Amino acid sequence: MKEYLYDPHTHTAETSKCGHLPAAEVVDRYAGHGFSGLVVTDHLHPEYLSRIDTDHNWDHVIDHYLAGYRASKARGDELGLDVILGAELRFPENDNDYLVYGIDETWLRANPYLCCMSAREFYRKFHDQVLIVHAHPYRDGNTTVFEDAVHGTEILNAHPRHENHNDRALELAKRHPEYLRLAGSDTHEDGDECRAGVLLPERVRDSFAYRRMIEGRCFRLWSPVFPELAAADEALRRAEPAE
Repeated sequence: MKEYLYDPHTHTAETSKCGHLPAAEVVDRYAGHGFSGLVVTDHLHPEYLSRIDTDHNWDHVIDHYLAGYRASKARGDELGLDVILGAELRFPENDNDYLVYGIDETWLRANPYLCCMSAREFYRKFHDQVLIVHAHPYRDGNTTVFEDAVHGTEILNAHPRHENHNDRALELAKRHPEYLRLAGSDTHEDGDECRAGVLLPERVRDSFAYRRMIEGRCFRLWSPVFPELAAADEALRRAEPAE
């Protein structure tokens, strides 16, 4: 059966301060490596607001925030690569990051300053509207993980310049069989791209379709640099009872 490779965790220089690759170049690299698509998950957090929200106008914030996604989408349309809108949120309480899928521009504009609440408040308010995945939960020794505020977690974050402790994330997922287990490259700069992703049975064109595919558990993890984690996830999948 043909499968389609997507990276659900990428960033752009246009929007993310820590992003060093222009959006079009990110898309070019993924297309060159045979990916079918990627999700742009630029950072949205209070520090970002302090740099952008100079006139306290949420629509202006979103105009800036979407710059990376729009540039990615334009290039993706030229190359036939699916570019999907996501977000990586951080709340004021700590440095935890949360990947959010199942969103569009209308949703972002309708929920001003959504990154200014707590993780649990966000989950309570939006858990039935969007998919919330804990990004790299134990990165660099983090110990504050809100296990009741997510639908799943990255068990495979392939960012090469952090201690991601993917093994601990896998153990977290084992404690929560209901969790969705995800993988992503966390692309920021040269050499980060195409290190992890998900294999889907069909192409997805937007964030809502991607959310449905993941929630339906219609995916497999892929990584040429962490094959043992992809294999561990596959073993867990095979051991899970059929629904």
